[in-house]
Order: sequence, then structure tokens, then C-alpha cells
Amino acid sequence: MFIKSPAYLFLFLTCLFFTSCQTAKIKKAYVQSGLNQLHTGILIQDQNGKVLFSQQLDQYFMPASNAKLLTFLLAKTILPDSIPAFAYQEHGDSLYFWGTGDPSTLHAKFKSKAMLDFLQASQKNLVYADDAKLALPQGAGWAWDDYQDYYAAEISSLPLYGNLVLFMNQGNAWKAHPAYFQSSIRITSEKDASRDRLSNQFFLPAPDAPNTPKSITIPYLTSPELTARLLTDTLHKTVHYRTLKRDPLQSKLVYVGKLDSLLIPLLHNSDNTIGEQLIYLMGAQRGWNGPTANIIHNLLQEPNFEFLKEIKWVDGSGLSRYNLFRPKDIILILSHLREKVSESQWKYLLPEIGKSGTLKSMKLANPQSHAWAKSGSFGNTYNLSGYYQNAQGKWYLFTVMTNLANQSVSVNKKQILEFLNVLN
Repeated sequence: MFIKSPAYLFLFLTCLFFTSCQTAKIKKAYVQSGLNQLHTGILIQDQNGKVLFSQQLDQYFMPASNAKLLTFLLAKTILPDSIPAFAYQEHGDSLYFWGTGDPSTLHAKFKSKAMLDFLQASQKNLVYADDAKLALPQGAGWAWDDYQDYYAAEISSLPLYGNLVLFMNQGNAWKAHPAYFQSSIRITSEKDASRDRLSNQFFLPAPDAPNTPKSITIPYLTSPELTARLLTDTLHKTVHYRTLKRDPLQSKLVYVGKLDSLLIPLLHNSDNTIGEQLIYLMGAQRGWNGPTANIIHNLLQEPNFEFLKEIKWVDGSGLSRYNLFRPKDIILILSHLREKVSESQWKYLLPEIGKSGTLKSMKLANPQSHAWAKSGSFGNTYNLSGYYQNAQGKWYLFTVMTNLANQSVSVNKKQILEFLNVLN
């Protein structure tokens, strides 16, 4: 029989002792933070894949915006470095063009005009081709009353202006951008702005009333016909609309801008519109038609991602309450991201606790520790998942998911942060 050397046994027992001590410390922190009183799922692994602590790792939770980690992974897997911005096909005296889901055209933050310049330069009759059935405006499982909130802009094949209307307070009047919606403003005695649920009628408070904001942003009700009218208004040349699916073999994709320019606001600002539209960009790249459910069905068949077949995934942003991920699924997504994306790149794309994005206001107890992560929240839910490097340089993959908490999300956030500090 082969007998291990005393030195080997000593090293083995020492590692076992320290691992056991660390696990005990994490378990104690779990109780002290109060997370044990919530519906909580946790999985913490070291950089070698060894599980240090787990709690309900096989149970399903609503991921909220943690679903954007999966959108991030698949976008990096399927899309090239440049964005497939639009597609076109010339036929006789007409130029047919299709949206690919690119959210950057005329968006306030991106101000992309590449497609507009292309259309402006054409001498042919412009025909916007689309099919309303290929892009359902709201995701399955979205809260119905979010329709007038900026974070729930409608999904469309060709978003313009982020599918949002910006109303700017001029002191004695409101100015709409795009100007097409100027005639749709109605002044109301209510202090909060709103939009009619079934039409583009916007109800705004008097601009000179006390405490009226300087600007208000509200999603508009989209349709392919409206997209054609907005393009006509912007280009000052007629854009016709025709119901027509794109043939990937006959049409040509045009690539504009960098994919990372979309991923940064997706992850740092948790931009829901970008999350949803990335699904359509992936569909366009693969030649798949929408709506979202059809594209996701195809994405779930992608090789090397068999584990995704065990989750319930219905949208790209995480707005849906129908999404269901397990803690072990989140860790697998993070593991695949580390293989697909270089360390310097995911450090750049993910927000860092205490320094950037939605995590800027949070603070780790030890200033020598660092964490790059994605948060996810809506009512009664707060999740945090990512990569943690402690003061000694040790790396961990972690996910902490809390659902159905009858308390403020800010309390959940504080409890999770207190728990994570044990890794210092």
C-alpha cells in the first residue's frame, strides 16, 4: 500500500481545517445577516470550483436583472464585435430595409444615425419592411402597469429614440422630442405624468406648477406604421411601410458601432431596453425571426449551453416574473463568462461595488477587497451575483438570491452586503 508522506498529510489536513473554518464563518455570517429568515438561495465557489457554501442551490428563484448575465454571455457568444444595425435589399426602384432590433438609432445616449445616413443617400423609394407579429411590444410576465415607465419601453424590430418620448420643460410649455408627439400633449391637473394605455396621448402637469420636473420620459406605443411615419418626419422624405419578412439569403446586414457600447449600459445601468433588443440582434445575426419567445427557443438549442434547458427564461432584461433560475445556474453562467470573456474585459463591462454603475453606492468592509457583479431587483426581490476578490487575492464566484421578502429592497441589499463581507 502506498503511504502518503507526513508533509503531504499535514498539508491536506491544514487545507481541510481552513476550508472547514471558512465554511463555518460563512454559515455564521448567513445567520447574523438575517438572510436565513428570507427565501434565500446562495452558492459560493472558490476559483477552482470548490463549493464553500450553498443554500437552496437547486431551488428556482426570480432572477430579475441577474437574467442580463445570461443575455451578456449569449451576446458575447453569438454576436461579432460590431452591431448588426439594419438589413436591406434593393429591388427595382425600391430599397427595402428591416430593423434588426438595434436600439441605438436616434437614442439619446448613442445618437446613432448610420441607418438614417444610408437611407438619406439612397435615390430609391424607401420601404420599411416589418411584420408586427414578429415583435410583441411587451414581454411575457411583465407587470401590466409598467407600460408608462421609462424602464419598460416597448420592444420593436426597429426602435427609434429608444422607443421613448422626452418632454422638456420650457418654463411655460412642454417641448416633445421627437417633435412628432408635440400635438399629443395634454395638460392635466394631476402632479404625475402619464400616458393613455391604448394610445399616444400624454398627460403632463402644468410646466409652471410647483415641483414640476425639468424633464419627463415616457414610452410611446409602437407600431410598424408609426415607425415609418417617424422616419418620414425625421428624414423629410417619404418612407412607405409593407408587411414583409426578411429573407436572410437575399438581404444584406449592415454592421455599425461596437457591441460593448450596448453591453456597458446593459450591465452598469441595467438598461432593460438594451437587454430585450439584444435578443433580436442575436436573432438577426442567426437569421431567426421573432418574437422573443421564438428567438429564445432557438438560443436554448445552442451547443455548450445544455444546462439552459433546465431554466425558465422568457426575456432578455429580467423584467418578467416568469423567469426562474437556480443559484447553480447563475454560477454556471458566471463560469462560462470567465471562459468566454477575458478578465480585463469583464472587469470593464461589469459594475464594481463601490465604484460604478448600480453598485456605486454600495461599499465593502475591506477597501482592499473588490467585487464585480450584477444586481437584480424589483418588488420583494434583490439578487447579487458576480466575482469577488478578497484582500489576499483569492477569487470567488458568488450568487445571493432573495425572493418574496416582505421588506424594502434596500434592506435586502444591506443584508447581502453584510454577508459577503465574510469573504474579506
